[in-house]
Amino acid sequence: MDPVVAVTIAGRPLRLLVDPTQADAIELDPAAADRLGLRWQKGRDLEIGRITLAGRTAQTVLETEGRSLPVTVATHDRPVSERADGLIGPDLLPYAAIRWHRADAPPPTATLTLPLRLDLGLGLVGSDTALPLPIRLRFSFVRFDSEATAAAASFLLQRYDGRFDGNTEPMPVFLGISRPSRPILFDRAPLIAGFHIRRIAVRIADFRGSNPLPADPLQPGDIVVARREAPQPAQSWVTIANDRLRRCADVTYTAQPRTLKLSCAFDP
Repeated sequence: MDPVVAVTIAGRPLRLLVDPTQADAIELDPAAADRLGLRWQKGRDLEIGRITLAGRTAQTVLETEGRSLPVTVATHDRPVSERADGLIGPDLLPYAAIRWHRADAPPPTATLTLPLRLDLGLGLVGSDTALPLPIRLRFSFVRFDSEATAAAASFLLQRYDGRFDGNTEPMPVFLGISRPSRPILFDRAPLIAGFHIRRIAVRIADFRGSNPLPADPLQPGDIVVARREAPQPAQSWVTIANDRLRRCADVTYTAQPRTLKLSCAFDP
């Protein structure tokens, strides 16, 4: 499902994965970035939950399909992917439409088209009228596990009778960074991007703001060590990843207007 495009950047051939969560710059593996011989400068830091990675950027030219485009390339000196030299967002490619096809997906039961907009921090984000909440949707063909931020989980738990169901474990998020996550289970599964989401991982420490999450009662003999951290602004989004998108035979991104068309075997 992960499409790889062959491009030339600064005269060097590279292979890039196309993913909607990548925003206004091409994220390069540090080895690929060093091969380009560019003049790098300090770039925008990347916030992955409560972990901040310092970045560097450079201006250069991308060539593909006989076209030359000015682009910004970035690296945060962390490995990006074992399958390619970096990540690129659909908007940075000169195509009117991009199609992801999965030959082993089950036959589609329905088609859903969602409007998208570009967020410079989150990449392409959408909304779903079936979800009457202040939650943005992201779609990733690179990540395996769908996830919700703590603020998004707070809204979902209250509206759909959710509860924690499992232990806290580290979940790989991006660039080799893992964040604490815990699954939640809903008595009434919310419909998100056509999928009935009965269970989803929650990044319990990330972008919560003042939104409450349920707390387990303490058991006799429990020892609690509390550490006070500065409040982090609430950000409410759900990322639909390959654990659901593997049921989509076709996903098509259209640039004008920005839309994502999902043809999937949606849950009954």
